Amino acid sequence: MTAAALVGVLLLLVALLGGTPTSATAAAEPVSYAQTRHTRPSIGRHPFLSRLQLGALLANTTPQVDPFGGLPPGDLPPPTPAACGRRLAGTAHTVLCGAAPPLGGIVLVPPRRATASVVFLHGYTNTPAVYLTLLRALLSSAPDAWASTRWVVPFAPRVPVQLFDSPVRGPYAWFDPTPSLTGSLADLLGGATPDAPAVERGLLAATEDVDRLGLFFSTRRVEALIAAEHRVLGGGRGRGRGPPPAGRVVLLGHSLGGAMAAHVALQSRARLTAVVSLQGFVPDARRLARVPGTYEDHHRRGYPVELVAGAEDATAPPPLIAASAAIVRRLLRGVARVRYTALPRVTHWSFFFQRADADAVVGVLLRYLG
Repeated sequence: MTAAALVGVLLLLVALLGGTPTSATAAAEPVSYAQTRHTRPSIGRHPFLSRLQLGALLANTTPQVDPFGGLPPGDLPPPTPAACGRRLAGTAHTVLCGAAPPLGGIVLVPPRRATASVVFLHGYTNTPAVYLTLLRALLSSAPDAWASTRWVVPFAPRVPVQLFDSPVRGPYAWFDPTPSLTGSLADLLGGATPDAPAVERGLLAATEDVDRLGLFFSTRRVEALIAAEHRVLGGGRGRGRGPPPAGRVVLLGHSLGGAMAAHVALQSRARLTAVVSLQGFVPDARRLARVPGTYEDHHRRGYPVELVAGAEDATAPPPLIAASAAIVRRLLRGVARVRYTALPRVTHWSFFFQRADADAVVGVLLRYLG
C-alpha cells in the first residue's frame, strides 16, 4: 500500500469513529440527554437541530405533504402543535425536548414511573412534527396502556435529496431512499401490483446504489438511544453480556422509519423486546443476503421482529411488506422470530386520524408491551 493510500484509509477510519454518536449518560427519571458539542458534517446531512429550531419545529403547523403524491395536503392531518415542558394535547404525556445527540428530538414522558420505552422512527417527511398527530392518536387510543411507557422520538437528519417528482424539499430522512425507490423496485411496483415472491426477487436482485453511510450512522444513533433507555428503565443496568436489562424497549418505525427499524433488526445486536416495522421495506437486501456470517446463531436476537402492512396501502403495498418479511425471516432463521401481519382496511396514513386503525396498531404494540 502506498503512503497516500495508507493516509486515506486512516482518515476514513478517523471520520467513521469520530462520527459515531455518543451514548447518553445515565440519568434519573425523566432522562436528560447529555449536551455534547457537535459539528455539521461535510457530507450534506444536517443531523441535529438547535434547541430553538427544535422548539420552532414543534410549534409549526405546516401541513404534511405526502412525499409519494398519493394524497393532496388537505387529505392529511395537520401537525399537532407542541411545546417543550408541556403536555401533548389530548394525552397525559409531557414533551421533554433534547436537541443534542443522540436524541435530537423529544421524549414523551408518561404520567407514571416508566417501566417501558418505545423508540419511534418517523417516516420520510417535510415536517417530522406531523408524527405527533399519530402519537397522539396512539396514546389516546389506549391511555391506560401507555401510562408508564416513554415514547422516544428522535428526528432524522435533513438530507439534500428529492425523491423523484416529490414536492418534499430537503426532507427529514434516516437515509437517502432515492436509489431504492426510483430504480428497479419502482418499476416493479409501478404497474399492476405483483405478488410477494416477484417483489422478493426484485429486492434481492436490485443493483442500485444504497446510502449505506446513512444507514450506518442512523443505526449507531438508534443503538445509543436504546442503550440510554435501558439505563433509564433499569437504574443504570444494561451493560455487558448478561441477561436482558430491566424494562421493555420496543423499536417501532413507520414507512422509511420502518425500513430503518428492519435494518437495525438485521444489523445490530442492540437489546430489545421487539422490533415492529410498520409499512417499511428492507433496504440493501441484495448485499445483506450475500454477507456471510452476519446472522450466526450465537448472535441470537432473543426478540421477535414483526413487519406490518396496511391491507389498503397503495404507497407500501402488502406484497412489498410480505416480501420484506420473507427476506428478514430467511436472514434471521434461528436467530429471531419473524412475523408478517396485514391490518384490514388500513392505508399508509389512516391510523393518523381513524380511531379503528389506530386501535389496530396499538393492538400490535401491546403484544410486546401489554
